[in-house]
Amino acid sequence: MAWQKVELAVIAAYEEMKLIPLGPHLTIEKNWSENPIDLEWWKKRDVEIHHDLNAFLDERLRFLPDYLHKYVHKNITSYDTEEPAFHRMLLSATECVNVYYDSLIDVMIRQANTYRYTIMMARTHGQEAELQSFGARILTWIVDLRQAYSGVELAQRNLHYCKLSGAIGKYGDMNPEIERLSLSILGFEPFHGATQIIPRTLQVPLAQSLMNLAMVIDKIGNDIRLSARSGRPLMQEPFGKKQKGSSAMPQKKNPIRTEQLEGMARMAKGFCDMIVGGIRTWEERSIEQSSVERIAWPDLFHVLCQALSVTRNVMDNLKVYPDNMLEEVYLARGVYASSAVKEFFKSRLEISELNYEDVYRIVQLACFNVFEPSADRLEIRNYRPSSMRMAEIQLSSLSALQQPKVISIKDFLPAANLRITDALDVCQEEVERYNRFLSSIFQDEKNLTAWQQIFSPSFLLRNEDLLFFKILPSVNE
Repeated sequence: MAWQKVELAVIAAYEEMKLIPLGPHLTIEKNWSENPIDLEWWKKRDVEIHHDLNAFLDERLRFLPDYLHKYVHKNITSYDTEEPAFHRMLLSATECVNVYYDSLIDVMIRQANTYRYTIMMARTHGQEAELQSFGARILTWIVDLRQAYSGVELAQRNLHYCKLSGAIGKYGDMNPEIERLSLSILGFEPFHGATQIIPRTLQVPLAQSLMNLAMVIDKIGNDIRLSARSGRPLMQEPFGKKQKGSSAMPQKKNPIRTEQLEGMARMAKGFCDMIVGGIRTWEERSIEQSSVERIAWPDLFHVLCQALSVTRNVMDNLKVYPDNMLEEVYLARGVYASSAVKEFFKSRLEISELNYEDVYRIVQLACFNVFEPSADRLEIRNYRPSSMRMAEIQLSSLSALQQPKVISIKDFLPAANLRITDALDVCQEEVERYNRFLSSIFQDEKNLTAWQQIFSPSFLLRNEDLLFFKILPSVNE
């Protein structure tokens, strides 16, 4: 039908310019409307002549009296018919993506507000870093999605240009005004400088933007997978009451949906790479890009829509465990405030001979000290069992150990009990100098009051409200 609309638009343009008599357009449109395209006839004809556009024209011409044949496909080539139809299909497919995208964003915004004050550890390089709210992490996903989709919207502008400029793009017998009028009827503007086909550089940005969106979805899925690992999961994708995680291990909840997102992102990248390859064609035209585009473009859209749909389902039904998030914060021993602690000490260096480097080392040493294992755990850590029986004894001895008290740097540093550790290049003299500095700092009651505030989530996350206001303004107005 898309090709048929292009052919009818060209006939209408010829009539409007009075280059053919009035009447053929209405008659042809009526005949074709009353006789829908017979796909089987078309495919059979294509097998015979190996030219799908000409097979389409033969199928359509059989419903017209001979005297009307001359008005069909007048002074244009196959891709003059195909390119506008192709661009219209790309635009329509992008509208479908928009529906899935909007639905996902709506869920993301709701969840960001739901978990606005759910505190968790952020991680950089896979290591525990500073505090954030889970809502704020979702904000970063929303921003990533929006940035990727803005590229899709920008790329669509290219698709509002098209061509009807003949076999090599230099118009030949085609009147440029016919091109302008025909494309105007179809909702396009002429692209000047095409060969037999539109430069694929007009279409490739859309493929790349769709791929970028798929990659962002993969990033979100990967973040969820990292947080769902066994031990103390922070969140998990939905798991059905009759679902099975593993055929062999009943305890498992395998993250199959978010794993699929990675696979779909790989496919999107592959389809995009194929489409990018179509930029290079021989001189004014060769056909290698055609077979690729017929597969790669539809599949790219299908994969992306499925990825958006799966992500929406995961986010809408995400299992979040705030207790595990808070336990992770508790077990972090206050090191999430290390940056604020460092600045606290730096601002008080005037009472000491220490410098900025010393302050960094003080905080680093304290963080390492509070995580040092107890003597019993250290013995187990350094022991290498010589048999499976000894390994079982080792496991039993560990399970018998009581959970050690968690010591935070919040309490550890004011005690001024820094000690040497094998993990750092620091001598006893330096450690003693550091402890003297700490003792002098915490003799001041004002410093102790300020110190307590540093570890408060309301202090550390005091600027997150700005992010919610800037990223989700409509919700906060």
